Amino acid sequence: MIKFKHTSRIFPTETDAYLFFTFSDKSEIKKSLRNAEEILKEKFPKKFHDSVMANSENQNLSFLKDGRLLFFQKCDKLERLNPDIFRRASASAVKKLISMKLNRVTLVISTIEKESLQKNFDSHEYYLQTFLEGLALGSYKYDQYLSEKSKAKIDFHIFYPELSKRKIDAVIKLSNVITKYVMLARDLQNSPASELYPETLALKVKSLSKQNPKVKVKVFNLTEIKKRKMRGLEAVGKGSERKPQFIILEYFGKDRKSQPLVIVGKGVTFDSGGISIKPAQNMWEMKGDMSGAATTIATIFTAAELKLKINLVGLIPAAENMPSGSSMRPGDIIRTASGKSIEIDNTDAEGRLILADALEYAAKYKPKLVIDLATLTGACVVALGNFASGLFTRDDDLSREIVRASNLTGERVWRLPLWDDYHQLIKSDIADVKNVGGRWGGAITAACFLEKFVDKKYKWAHLDIAGPAFAEETIPYTSKTMTGYGVRLLIKFLENT
Repeated sequence: MIKFKHTSRIFPTETDAYLFFTFSDKSEIKKSLRNAEEILKEKFPKKFHDSVMANSENQNLSFLKDGRLLFFQKCDKLERLNPDIFRRASASAVKKLISMKLNRVTLVISTIEKESLQKNFDSHEYYLQTFLEGLALGSYKYDQYLSEKSKAKIDFHIFYPELSKRKIDAVIKLSNVITKYVMLARDLQNSPASELYPETLALKVKSLSKQNPKVKVKVFNLTEIKKRKMRGLEAVGKGSERKPQFIILEYFGKDRKSQPLVIVGKGVTFDSGGISIKPAQNMWEMKGDMSGAATTIATIFTAAELKLKINLVGLIPAAENMPSGSSMRPGDIIRTASGKSIEIDNTDAEGRLILADALEYAAKYKPKLVIDLATLTGACVVALGNFASGLFTRDDDLSREIVRASNLTGERVWRLPLWDDYHQLIKSDIADVKNVGGRWGGAITAACFLEKFVDKKYKWAHLDIAGPAFAEETIPYTSKTMTGYGVRLLIKFLENT
């Protein structure tokens, strides 16, 4: 457990260690940590994010009393300064501090030049927030099923004279709420599909709404799904004993007459591929095919707890895609709630089928904007790796706002085309559209498929999060875990909406 509080004094204070951050350039280290030149001469870190330590027994530093440690966390070079540098460095640092079983650490935030602050962080508050997010998210561990759970507990005392205690406390409160719900999203993603399936996901959302009644929850069961002709959702869930659910979350932070923003999250709680079954290797990852749903849930509850002045709706079509005698088959034709018919060419292209029904339902709210998030295609991972999601929209202003939020949060996006040329790749001879295109441009043709179910009256953006929803050993605050990608991105976007 990581806790934060403000301190107005660095020395002396009740602490086990002092944590500083410094760039890898030696002159920058001396400039920012001029109180510790003696250590820097002898113990200069050799790698980014490496650290050096000293204590009062081996260094002539009078303030290091009673075995206190001085801990330097190294960042990238100053010339490569970006909003994610300190978030990543903080995550690296907290892992070391946890391994050392330290309980109280004074976090010393170095002053940053005004030009760099405005260019990279917007404000002193967001600059500080990046440190706190990194420390909190870097400490995350999914240990629900371990006999010995993590007992890590560190109290950080924050020293940053550029901000008043009131403002620092406000940043702490904001960061705590955001990281709490990012971790909720991670917990949902990491949960085994034997425990988290459409019905239990719906029950989890209802339980969360009891803790925060500002979020109203409705759930459509299979009977209601059939009644509303959501046959895309019905078809995907047909092969499983665990029946599909359609989950609706509503948060009204302003006058209900104001048009809401709708977030749609793909909720396939396990994706075997159905009849078009996936290879066995790494199929376990498909418990995370509901990552869009996890992000949607976490974002709505974050907005509600922060009391954002915005109206939000979350739509989650939830299903389990399994092979059985009742599964949909290649060659089937289904008709979604929109009335459009779909030829099923591949049952492993199931996410777009359930999203089609959700995008149609979104129009009932007369929204000003709809954003959907889905671990939709392996093709997007081939194109962008695990470092970014694919962004698809025809609205340049919307794209700029999402990219801006992405650059600040480090949850990267990269815009890909939605040219009309790609639509011909999903033409069907026997239905209005087929659910896969050819071999090439799979992420784009999937987005084009979704676009056919978007009401032209509202703005729309699609985020294919198949890459960054699953972590690689490359980013310290997401290593060895599913990531909760998109929560921080959407909250930053909503703050400016």
